Amino acid sequence: MEVTCLTRSPTGAGSRRLRPCSRAERKDIADERRKDVGVIAAATTKPDKPTGRSTTKGRSGSRRRNRPSPRERLLTSATKLFTTEGIRVIGIDRILREADVAKASLYSLFGSKDALVIAYLQDLDEKSRADWVRRTSGMKDPVDRILAFFDQAIDDEPGQDFRGSHFQNAANEYPRPETESERGIVSAVQEHRRWMLQTMVDLLTELNGYPGTAQANQLLIFLDGGLAGARLNRSVEPLRTARDLAKQLLMVPPADYSI
Repeated sequence: MEVTCLTRSPTGAGSRRLRPCSRAERKDIADERRKDVGVIAAATTKPDKPTGRSTTKGRSGSRRRNRPSPRERLLTSATKLFTTEGIRVIGIDRILREADVAKASLYSLFGSKDALVIAYLQDLDEKSRADWVRRTSGMKDPVDRILAFFDQAIDDEPGQDFRGSHFQNAANEYPRPETESERGIVSAVQEHRRWMLQTMVDLLTELNGYPGTAQANQLLIFLDGGLAGARLNRSVEPLRTARDLAKQLLMVPPADYSI
């Protein structure tokens, strides 16, 4: 491609036009371009020792391969922020900065902040169920498996700075859900509670030979109270008390059941 130069009037006034550059001008332009390329290369590469080969491309490629996906980064950042500071107080821009993800990616993956909140709660639910399954995998006694819900909370609360139940905290932020997405958030919380209740009912049926829905609801109330007390006192002692009450209840069949 022909290189052109601009011809100006000696006084700076008048018309200007493009013309083919002279050989000397073309040489000067080429020299300047080589200098620019050298400066850019020096600023963006770091030589290996002792070979002197550039490692910038290899390092950036490795980081990209090892980096979690945008969806994982968004969920990880949302979980950290929602569990430590709350849901409504956290804006989209804060999540995007923490996750280092573009806004377009968030809307492409989730559609809205509320949808991200639902995904966060569903992820917590899956992890909570998997943890309980691991804890009870070697247990045969239904009583031990029920008490594992209390042991799970006793073990988790100190590590999460006594924040209480993340599911209850989420529901408390939407006391009167007004939109479909807000109702979806509350539904995700309720789904986790339904799983806990049904699991306890199934275990009580195995223990007593008949359904124990009323007992299961009482056990959940003990757990709710223990979590609330642990958050207020910043101590697991209320949860230990709740566990003791649950154990006492499990030793006595429901009073309203007759054979």
